[in-house]
Parts: sequence; structure tokens; C-alpha cells
Amino acid sequence: MKLSFTTGDDPRNNILQEDGRTVYKIVTPWAMIGRNTTISKIGDDGSTRTVAEIEWHSIASSILKFGGEEVSTSDYFRSTMLSGIINSNRIFTAPNGREYKWRFSQSSKSKLYTNDDSDTLVASFHGSSIGILSSPRDAYLEIFSEGRHIKDAIVMTFVYVEKLRRDRRRAAQ
Repeated sequence: MKLSFTTGDDPRNNILQEDGRTVYKIVTPWAMIGRNTTISKIGDDGSTRTVAEIEWHSIASSILKFGGEEVSTSDYFRSTMLSGIINSNRIFTAPNGREYKWRFSQSSKSKLYTNDDSDTLVASFHGSSIGILSSPRDAYLEIFSEGRHIKDAIVMTFVYVEKLRRDRRRAAQ
């Protein structure tokens, strides 16, 4: 399953499924302080329901709101370090009770794996291409069969880890 982003690599926009139908809307209104991202799911009938909200904090942990719960990102995600500050993982427990691990670094795209001995690839982000060395394409999040039943959790956690990855990349420049 490929979920395409409507405006390039930025994960704060509409997400379309392969048939072109909008399935998620991600909105982060500009604010000097107290930025919040709302992730909404669009139903087949056009109805909208909020799946998650992220309260972005610079100093304290950001806050995730989903499924009637509110939890700090430091409590929701466990982090591990590989090769110092360059590579890092974020481990979380999805609503199905299983652990998953986002792997990302400043220079590579985010990938989600099961956090078990099988280390199964669950989702992978692919950046957009303007078509110089390959065909032009929008950025997309590919969710494999292992993750289709936790799609909302994948989208929510992807928005969070992708922002972390981009912030680290900007800080390193």
C-alpha cells in the first residue's frame, strides 16, 4: 500500500491512497509558539475524524494525543542510539500490543521494522523525485502487509519521527 503526499516530501499535507482518494489530512497551522499538528482520517463518505494530535515542544517532550489518551513522546517512544548522534531509533508499542522500531538518520529516509528477532520491514518512506535520474514522483509512505492493521499508528509516528529527522538534518547543515 502506497500513501502519497500531495506536496512533495513535507509530511504536513494530504495523504492519498493509490486510487487518488484522500485518506488523511495533516495540518500544522503556523504559530510562533505552541505549534500543533492534527492528523485526520477521511472516510469513504467524506467524513473526517481526528486520529491524533501532536503538541510540538522545543524544550520539554512533545505530547501525542490519540485514542483518548495523552502521552509525552518521551514516555511513548524508547530511543536507542547507533553510531552516536547520526543514527537513531524510536521504539513504540502499537495498539496491537507489538513493538515497532523507526530507524532513521540525518541522511537516510525513515523505515519502520518490527522490534523482534524477525526485524520485518513494516513501512518505508520514499522521497519525491523531480525526474532527472528517475521518473518524477510524489513522496510516499509504503506500508507493507505487516502494518496495514496499524495504519493510523504508522502515520502518526511517521509524522513525529520524520520531523525529528528533518530537524537534525537542518541542525547539522
